[in-house]
Amino acid sequence: MIEKAWYQKAGWLVLLRPLSLLYGFISRRRRARLTEQAVTMDVPVVVVGNISVGGTGKTPLLIYLVTLAKSLGFNPGVVSRGYGGQATSYPMQVSNQTSPEVVGDEPQMIFEKTGVPVVVDPNRVSACQHLIDQHPVDIIFSDDGLQHYQMGRQFEIAVIDSVRGLGNQQLMPEGPLREELSRLNEVDLVVLNGEGSFSYPGALSYRLRPTAFRHLASGEQKALQIDELGSKTVYALAGIGNPSRFFDTLMGLGLELKTIPLRDHAPITKELLDQYRSLPLVMTDKDAVKCHSIAPDNCWALSVEAEFAPKETEHLARLLKRVVNPNGE
Repeated sequence: MIEKAWYQKAGWLVLLRPLSLLYGFISRRRRARLTEQAVTMDVPVVVVGNISVGGTGKTPLLIYLVTLAKSLGFNPGVVSRGYGGQATSYPMQVSNQTSPEVVGDEPQMIFEKTGVPVVVDPNRVSACQHLIDQHPVDIIFSDDGLQHYQMGRQFEIAVIDSVRGLGNQQLMPEGPLREELSRLNEVDLVVLNGEGSFSYPGALSYRLRPTAFRHLASGEQKALQIDELGSKTVYALAGIGNPSRFFDTLMGLGLELKTIPLRDHAPITKELLDQYRSLPLVMTDKDAVKCHSIAPDNCWALSVEAEFAPKETEHLARLLKRVVNPNGE
């Protein structure tokens, strides 16, 4: 698998260097063209994205920032591409009646976790305009979209998994980078997820803190104690960009795992879940939104939330205030 080779820094990847040079040339041309067409929205836009492919933990960070913005008295909204969804028309607003199969698993989870307006559209400019037209938002958060240059933005956040880092730091397909490493010098803030060896000057860092086991069939929240699940050995299911991070978290709680790694955004069916009924099955919150109506009684979600040091939380609050009120009004 090429992703594993990126992070193991396999020597044979250099054979892909000509393709990476071509990719870099095309992406730079694309950026120049779309930047010329950029549309500035009537309210500030904050992009929470990354420069590498694969999961970095940006969605929990976005949920944290939305919640922080609400606590400061702002009216945030969220736009997303809706990756994995099969909507027949756009823009589409996420609601209690929409499903992850239509709008995508991450937008549905963001809506359920925050309760703020969430709009999906591959054209994020259209999604932003829909939010502004339909809701009294005063700040918009874009779930990913760092490379969606047609969408004007006031603030950019690049999220990096500090454990995996950026692999061999080469452009695709030789490496995992969507843009050159120097792109990090242009963003307003770099945020590191976890406590790994990768570092970046001036970056903030957070960890994903487990908060509860949630029983999918009943919705009941349980304490993070093994006896709540009824077994120390569990099935662990993860359809996210980096399943090993989820598995490590569960093992850190003292659980012994029979892992079920799925590709990112993979569909989950009743037939799949029925294969794993002999033990408790624990999945991510992102996977759980796809299972509300089909989950057997043995299914649980591990709820997590982003956690910063108090000083870093205060710094983020000041940044958000500055984005919404640049003149200090």
